[in-house]
Amino acid sequence: MRLTPPIKQMKQWILAWQLRGQQQLARWGIREQTLLIGLSFIVGLLAGGATWLFEQTVKLIENYYYLPAVKSTHATTWWPCYVFLPLIPAGGGLALVLWRRLWGRQKSELHGLAGLLHSLSRESGKLKASLGIETLVASSLTIGTGGSAGPEAPIAVIGASIGALCGNTLGFSRRNMPILLGCGAAAGISAVFGAPIAGVLFAMEVLLRDFSVRTLTPIVISSVMASTMYVGLSGGGAARGIFQMPTTGPALAFTFGQIPYYLLLGAVCGLLAVGFTRFYLLVENYSQKHRSRIPYFLHPAIGAALSGVCGVAMLIIFRDDPFLHQRFAQGYIPIFSDGYPTILRMIDPRWYSGAHSIAGHTINLTLEFLVVICVLKILATSFTLAPGGSGGVFAPALFIGAAGGGAVGLVLSHYGLVSDPATYALVGMGAVLAAAIQAPLTAIILLFELTQNYAVMVPIMLAAVTATVIQQLLVGESLYTLPLKKLGVKLGSAVGISALQRIGVDQLALAKAQIARPDEPLSSILTRSHLDGVEDFVVMDKTGNYLGLLTLDDLKTVLLEPEAAPLLLVREVMRADVPPIKFHDTLDAALTMFGRFDISRLAVLDDVTPAGKTPALLGFLTRSELMKRYQQELAGDLTV
Repeated sequence: MRLTPPIKQMKQWILAWQLRGQQQLARWGIREQTLLIGLSFIVGLLAGGATWLFEQTVKLIENYYYLPAVKSTHATTWWPCYVFLPLIPAGGGLALVLWRRLWGRQKSELHGLAGLLHSLSRESGKLKASLGIETLVASSLTIGTGGSAGPEAPIAVIGASIGALCGNTLGFSRRNMPILLGCGAAAGISAVFGAPIAGVLFAMEVLLRDFSVRTLTPIVISSVMASTMYVGLSGGGAARGIFQMPTTGPALAFTFGQIPYYLLLGAVCGLLAVGFTRFYLLVENYSQKHRSRIPYFLHPAIGAALSGVCGVAMLIIFRDDPFLHQRFAQGYIPIFSDGYPTILRMIDPRWYSGAHSIAGHTINLTLEFLVVICVLKILATSFTLAPGGSGGVFAPALFIGAAGGGAVGLVLSHYGLVSDPATYALVGMGAVLAAAIQAPLTAIILLFELTQNYAVMVPIMLAAVTATVIQQLLVGESLYTLPLKKLGVKLGSAVGISALQRIGVDQLALAKAQIARPDEPLSSILTRSHLDGVEDFVVMDKTGNYLGLLTLDDLKTVLLEPEAAPLLLVREVMRADVPPIKFHDTLDAALTMFGRFDISRLAVLDDVTPAGKTPALLGFLTRSELMKRYQQELAGDLTV
């Protein structure tokens, strides 16, 4: 894209300002790692403010579009008008499509946390700040108009984009950019639940997969500051977020005899997570398969309409229930939006003991209700998000787990095995979350922070680990990593992979590359190899286009029959299957290519090329140089 003179001058001014600032900080002896600690305060405060803004935007759309549309059309009160209900979230889907077309800056097909994970694993945290604005508006349109999705992943992406904006503004190195994105994501989760520790674990377990002290410190600071900022803006007196636990929680009391029941709960929750993941993937694949038949930009609206059909099914099934009839008249459908009010009822013991009544009718959560909303939530969420809607699966996973866990609790209670089904709804909530996102530590600590009761630890540990193992055995991926797997991106874990993902090829010394022409006789190449001591050649045509590699192994094969060398040309023996690597690619991508093609050198091409020009050859990246830098990073020998 060509820059207009004012924009180009502004960009030059910003770059100059960054350079002067870095030089001044170096004179003062302030290292980038130290600056990272200070910046984590700012990222946390901004992410906490963004969480509050996101919440208000969703409420605004809900109050001025969704509720008036439902009430004016009688879509939830008079059965002939049920047909209007699917059109309301479909309108949100159309608004989402229009917004993306008008904004037009996010070209990637990976949305939400899948896109963030791709950025962290393949681009060293290279993220456009505009993604935060796109996500805020798109997810508000989806959730505020009744789409079945949660606010957690969008808020994490918004927080990460704030971290990227701060890091880019100050010219941070690629080594520290992933940490800033993790700071923003942790801050977002912390503000949603009022759970700073869970926010930290989410960033380190799901996103960065790095538990080093260097990473931990700034993320903890951002997480705490975000929770504090959100509480201040929302007027709360305690560390509480968008999701707030009921004042009367389950009576948590774990005994040895309950171990089989919680293992059973974990198995059920694992199967629910598997079913959720597979149906989500089924809808996503169907949507992508039919792009040519149905315009792709219509898919979010069609998916939203199908989620509305799930709402109609619920209206029909429970239209004679006095409590739900009252809620339907208010425009509330339990499976729409984030479903937080229904989750809170499912983990409140009073809704199982008949403590509530309406017009003389005692209100209890029934097994039928829990099973139906569990299934419909899986369907509605998949229809909303898989075709291209914007939102997260965090809240739906909590909802599905609470419904499934409550159902298990009711069955056990019916046979006199347990006394409080709400406890199983609470533990199930965390177990499905742990399995769906493959993050048991995050789920365990989240429940502990929400309940502030240590008695929940052993039950959730048993159920979460059981559910996670089942998901791992039957699916092998989380809802966040499945889209990456389809693109051939394999996420690693721990510090080693993190080091490979945050170092770019541009940070390594490149070896000089010799060029061979495709029509050059192989005898000439053998002579050059002997005289210059060159083992590998980059094959390029006369216009500078990359064609492949000629490796030492190829030359060894020819040396076995030297009399054939004058008769062979380079194009006949070169490795055309080996692609080049880009100058700003990360080392994990390079290591994957080294292993896949079993070579010791890769051609490095410039990825910043003027329009109409061929990418310039910059040199060779050697396997030995990559491993040397990798070992230095693990040993902590690098200086910022």
